[in-house]
Amino acid sequence: MAQAKATSAPQSRLQDIFASRYAVFYVLVLPAFLLRMIYTVIPIIQTVLISFTNRTIMGGKYIGLRNYESLTRDATLIGSLGWTLLYTGASAVAETVIGLGIAVLLMQNLRLRWLSNFIMLLPWVVAPMLAAVAFRILYFEDGGILNAILQELGFGNAAVRWLSDAETARFSVIAMTVWKNVSWVALIFMAAIGSLSKEVLEAAAVDGANTLQRFWYVTLPLLKPAIYLVLLLRAMAEVQTFEQIYGLTRGGPGSATKTLALYTFERFFQQLRYGYGSAVNIVLLLLTIVIGAIFAWLLYRSREI
Repeated sequence: MAQAKATSAPQSRLQDIFASRYAVFYVLVLPAFLLRMIYTVIPIIQTVLISFTNRTIMGGKYIGLRNYESLTRDATLIGSLGWTLLYTGASAVAETVIGLGIAVLLMQNLRLRWLSNFIMLLPWVVAPMLAAVAFRILYFEDGGILNAILQELGFGNAAVRWLSDAETARFSVIAMTVWKNVSWVALIFMAAIGSLSKEVLEAAAVDGANTLQRFWYVTLPLLKPAIYLVLLLRAMAEVQTFEQIYGLTRGGPGSATKTLALYTFERFFQQLRYGYGSAVNIVLLLLTIVIGAIFAWLLYRSREI
């Protein structure tokens, strides 16, 4: 009798779900959810399994944790991990700060605001590889547009080695990434600023707060959820960046701008070391999960306050 009640309870809940007004919603969403699970979960499981082998194009066998042990001694991997963290942090923070500034400026009552919004969104719609090619031309040492401008402005006659020096190459990659994504960030902040309560801002103005004080003590705290959301989305995207860096530097000079995504590509598709490449890919997956969890927790906390 007790077993019959236990089995009837889930069936009753399932019947309630499909009898509710949300039945159509569940039916329509279920196929997309199943497809998403198939195209996400199965490849992850397959990657995990391959990472425990020494599989190449000629085949392979199970070797346990040997690939992961090799990762700890791989100097290129360690360097790529450090650069990936630096690139992710610098790009996400710069995009957030600059994007917020642009959003605040564009939310003012400016003339031809629609035109400024349109121009601001142009970098976002440019394909990543196309942006990389354009910036590669911009960064040419001999005859490059950027060096020509600097020389015309009197900043010296020596050409800056934008892509052939490790430090300047890293700066150049981050600058290109910020240019490409800052308009998307500004768009998110413009929507967030537009949703703020005008009564609160007007009350601060009545209390005598100037523009800077209203922004620092009123607007900025109210934008904390949007800031953490932007950091969450941009950090998880930057840590997996491939096309832009591949098109601009190919990970060079040397391995100075080689991210974990590029290193995975090299091991997997160029060297055809599927087992080792899968192990590197798992490291990238875990790094993405950790970064996402940190900013998701901060976003959750900001909504509670």
